[in-house]
Order: sequence, then structure tokens, then C-alpha cells
Amino acid sequence: MKHLLRYRLLAATLVAFIVQLTLGFAAEPAPSSITSSVVWKFATGKEVTSAPVVDHGVVFCGSTNGQFFALDAASGQQLWKFGANFPVSSRAAVQGDTVCFESGNMLYALDRASGREKWHYVAKPYRPIFSMDLTDYHRSSPVIVDDVVYYGDDWGNLNGVALATGLLAFQFTTETARPIRSTPAIKDGVVFFGDWEGDVYAVSLTEKKLRWKHRLQNARDYYGAIVSEFLIQDSVLYFGSQHDSFEPLDLATGKPVWSYTDPKHTYLPSTPLLHNGNVIIGTTIFTNSVLCLNQGNVVWSFKAEGIFFTRPVVVGDTLIINSTNFGQTGYLYLLDIAKGSLINKISIEKATASAPAVSEGKVYLGTGDGYIYALSLADLRQTKTP
Repeated sequence: MKHLLRYRLLAATLVAFIVQLTLGFAAEPAPSSITSSVVWKFATGKEVTSAPVVDHGVVFCGSTNGQFFALDAASGQQLWKFGANFPVSSRAAVQGDTVCFESGNMLYALDRASGREKWHYVAKPYRPIFSMDLTDYHRSSPVIVDDVVYYGDDWGNLNGVALATGLLAFQFTTETARPIRSTPAIKDGVVFFGDWEGDVYAVSLTEKKLRWKHRLQNARDYYGAIVSEFLIQDSVLYFGSQHDSFEPLDLATGKPVWSYTDPKHTYLPSTPLLHNGNVIIGTTIFTNSVLCLNQGNVVWSFKAEGIFFTRPVVVGDTLIINSTNFGQTGYLYLLDIAKGSLINKISIEKATASAPAVSEGKVYLGTGDGYIYALSLADLRQTKTP
């Protein structure tokens, strides 16, 4: 019965999305094309849902054909590629001469200069869960703290692997063993993460014991995933989820510090952006907006087109965020971060949940037709929507 309800909800999501595409935005002017701002584009051969990472002039990014690439950030020239066993949807982590990423629950560590494999780790040696449903865009991405690489897997494990050796240094398995798609955050010897059905965990690294667990408000069984990166500012934990409530938690107690519930019962799954005391986050069906919140109050709301599963970025006074739209046409938005007003809207023919990265005047983004793009930030800012 629970599985039936889950698929009915998915069907309702798709119907609402199609209705909004066909009816809800007919009056909007045509957006700019992504081709007008391209510095270079690189063909990976398959859909890109991994978010590019730029480190010392090199772009690291994976694709769903299991390839992981290192590209020259200025020219787009391939420096090397590495073939993993499964699709790469995680975001890479780089420290020193090592770059790490996840593929099919396996954590890889490569030499950043050559792409040579240093080691790999996986908790269980059998076939992973590739996709929970249509909104299962992201995998838990590695986070490196004190020379240990932390990430979650399909079996409810939060793993910590020694960066130098690839040996397991820490592991905590949740009682439910639900898949972990969130990217963890660590502070003061405690790791924070969430699972696919809406539970948030705080676990001591030294004792490997649960400090607290919090169940999200309005959690949806079999659908209410926590899929974002976790962020910590001061003593508060921030994250997005597929629920209609956004609730930052107190690090010490796991209790909500404040909450915002969307009146249209949308989902707020994207990784939030913390900026000048405000929280900026994207929503999905029914609302299809970018929200700026302060202590649960809406500072501004920008009505957009499509669903937002990605991590927004900010450059100066410009907010950059892209909609996903189940691989159909999506948009890269540039907004005035203070007011939420539109600077530009750029069409992406096959949009995915590849979040943008910005470096040295370029915006890097993956797409559903298998490309990694480098776009001129200056061109994006100057080309106004008609």
C-alpha cells in the first residue's frame, strides 16, 4: 500500500508539472539561449547530473556513463578521464593531490594530476540501488575532514574512509538502513546527515553513537527524501528535503530553530544558500519558485519555471540557480540577490540537476544531452531577457 501511494504521488507530480509547462507560463517572453554565452563545451557521451568542481584551474565532473573527467578550466581540453563501474552523480571532493567521488556506493580516490586510481572502498560487494524514483538525481557526495572522507550509501551506512590508505576509519549504520542520498556536514566531532525518508541524524565520530535523531515535519513515506548537502552556520544545521516544510535544526538538540511551511505543499529539496542572514532555496511543483527566507518569513519570492533540485551560487550581487524539469527544457536564472528580481533567464534544452559552479568569470554546468558547458558570466549578465 505504501508503495502504491508513492507511485500515485509521483504520477500526480508529473501531471502537475506537465500542466504547468503547457499552461502556466504561456505569457512569458522567450529566454536567451545557452549558446549565446558558451566559452567551450565538452561532450561526455551521456547525461551529466554531477555538479562540476573547479580546483586550481581544473574542472572535475562525472557523467552517467560512469566516466569521470578532468578538464582544463580555461579551454575545456580533456586532461584525463577515469572509468568507474557505475554512473557518477556525486560531486567531487579535492584535497592536495587527491580527488574523490562516489559511483554506485563505491568511493574512489584518484591522483588529481594523472587520474590514476589510488584506492576504492565499498561497504558491500553487490549491485547498488541506482534510482529510487524520478527525483533521485543525486548521490551522497564525499566530504573530507581531518584526512577522512565521509559519504553515505544505499545500505544506511555513513562511512568514513582514510584519505591516505582507503581503509575504513568510521562507520555508523542507521537502524532502518534506508539509503542515504544527502551529503554530510561535520563540526566538533559530530557528523550530521539525513536519509531517504526524512530522518536527520547527529552521530559522534569518536563514540560512533547517535547523539540525536529528528523526524521532519510532514514527512512523506517512501518519497520524502533528504537529498541536499548539509550546511552548518554558527550553531544551526541547514538542508533541503522533499517535504513542504523547511526547518533548520539546533546542532546540540536537533530541535527546529524555526520553520517555514509552503502553503501550496511544494517540496524544498535543493541545497540552501546562506547569505547575509537569509536562506535562499529552490522549490518544485505547485510553487516553482526561488525563495529567500529569514527566520521563517519570506523576504522575497521569485516565480520561476520548472523544479529546483540544485545548489544555488552567488557571485557579488548575483544569484545563479538552474531548474531541472525531468530532463526536459529548463532554465539558468540570474537574479538580483537582494531583491529577487530577474537579471537573465537562459534556456537549457535538456536540463538536469547538475548545479552550477563559478570560477574565474565562468559558470560551469552539466546538461542532459551529455555536455559540460563553460559559460561567460559577463555575457550572461549582459544578455537581458526580452
